[in-house]
Amino acid sequence: MVYNFDAQEKHGCFADLHTHTTASDGLLTPSQLVRQALQAGLRAIGVTDHDSTDGLKEAMVAGKQLGVQVVPGIELNTQVDDEEIHILGYYIHYDLPWLQDMLATIRHARWARAKKMVENLRRIYNFDISFEEVEQEVTEGAVGRPHIARVLVKKGIVKDIAEAFERYIGTDCPAYEPRYHLTLEEGIKTIKDVGGVPVLAHPGLLKDQKYTMLAIELGVQGIEAIHSKHTPEQCEHYKTLASNHGLIVTGGSDYHGEKGKDMPQLGDIKMPYSVIEEIKSLAQKSMP
Repeated sequence: MVYNFDAQEKHGCFADLHTHTTASDGLLTPSQLVRQALQAGLRAIGVTDHDSTDGLKEAMVAGKQLGVQVVPGIELNTQVDDEEIHILGYYIHYDLPWLQDMLATIRHARWARAKKMVENLRRIYNFDISFEEVEQEVTEGAVGRPHIARVLVKKGIVKDIAEAFERYIGTDCPAYEPRYHLTLEEGIKTIKDVGGVPVLAHPGLLKDQKYTMLAIELGVQGIEAIHSKHTPEQCEHYKTLASNHGLIVTGGSDYHGEKGKDMPQLGDIKMPYSVIEEIKSLAQKSMP
């Protein structure tokens, strides 16, 4: 889905606020991502790796060199009951020691979880897949389910990453393994404690919309209403919801670097640059 705010943005200054690099499960290094953002005509990007800030310094250096503003961010994976809820954090003070200690603990748990999922794929489906092959997909940073999916694609077990999640490693699939996680309340509080602005990521992907309202009650300051996997109707619904609760409307492609017609591409979502100013203003008010 391509969502463009051309009519609202007079100067052609656009931002894609949800992207990933090799610091988590993206395919591009932070520098490569920034360079691609420039080629896509973006003035700013949010670098929001899963449970990791390891790519931010490189991205910000590249951004200064190329004239692309990099919003330092993160995507924290939280959970309530059986629902996984992602919280984006923008303009975080990412070099705080206690934050890095917490993220290291989360990333360590990711490796243990990935090993179990590979074992499940071998045991349940008798797939010829090894954890060593998954490790080879991890350039740097933390391992994630997309790394497992890429191995399944390379081996011809599935045709694409979407099928890997739908049939084998998605939340409701037999090979899926739960992992260590923050609660939703902890995730939101963590973002605020490091001076950032917490935003509920892609609420349209939640199975139960009561968790959207719970996130609002627990203090998110924005909703990612515009997302590559939202329908136009969902985009409008979440824009209205955010407005009704005095929250910032954000948007992003959730770009990981994969090619293909069903994969989000950088710049598929173009938000007006004014959203950056709104987020920055809130972050400045909540500095620790």
